Amino acid sequence: MTGLSVYQLALAALVLLAAAYVLIGSVFLIPGKKDVARDLFQAILSMTIVAGTLMAVFVIGDWALVPFFLLLAARTGFEAAAIRFDTKQALIAAGISAICTASVLIWPMLTYGVLGVWCLLFARIVAVPGAKDTSIWRWSELFVYPILPMALLAWAGLDDTLRPLMLVAYILIETFDSYAYVAGKLVGRTKAFPVLSPRKTVEGLLGGAVILMLTAAIVAAFADMPIVTAMTLALITGALGVIGDLAASRLKRAAGVKDFPIVLPKQGGLLDIADSWIAGGGGLAALFLVWTMV
Repeated sequence: MTGLSVYQLALAALVLLAAAYVLIGSVFLIPGKKDVARDLFQAILSMTIVAGTLMAVFVIGDWALVPFFLLLAARTGFEAAAIRFDTKQALIAAGISAICTASVLIWPMLTYGVLGVWCLLFARIVAVPGAKDTSIWRWSELFVYPILPMALLAWAGLDDTLRPLMLVAYILIETFDSYAYVAGKLVGRTKAFPVLSPRKTVEGLLGGAVILMLTAAIVAAFADMPIVTAMTLALITGALGVIGDLAASRLKRAAGVKDFPIVLPKQGGLLDIADSWIAGGGGLAALFLVWTMV
């Protein structure tokens, strides 16, 4: 679906990562921006660890991907619940998340059921007023995000046809996030989401979107893909990534915390790291399922 193999995509990711280091190095040359450059450099180091691990897992294949997705599901389920429930319930959430992911890996047809349940829960949260601090409401929110989208992401990541697309989703989201962060640090002034995500700026999002479109166009040219198709995919993925970031921010805002339980410095918890990818990859997987039913 992407015109590139997993191995080629991993190499492309390394090239983009190298370009990010060059960009950050150039920021050191801007007068008065050394502190910003140091902050960016620390962030890119943590991102390199995450990206390198993910690329290696995808290149190795199923033997690495299965435990990776199960661990990711368990950890993100735990983190999302830990900020709103006690430890016992957080562990239960981790188990439920891992079971949901394992179920769709064993029986792929369950993905249609997962998508249906997600739609029903999302509709209930949006359309039916209720006491938002009840246990049922909070559990419903956890299933809407991140538990069920994580299961869809894992299913697509193990599907031979969709696997490259899930890696593309990660690369596009990290490209968007990274350059939006850089642009926001350098020229950001106007807050885009003052309540949910105060650090995001309109200027940063626009900067990230511009670089994302350019990256998609360049990769499409090398991969002999229609440029309009590649840019549309990039735009949809970037939008889904922002939605995932805001969904995670909403959970943290409701719990009154800044980060999920920390895994890496400058990155926060695993859900802070993977929030956009879970929504982006899970969203693309959901769109694919809908497309197959039409």
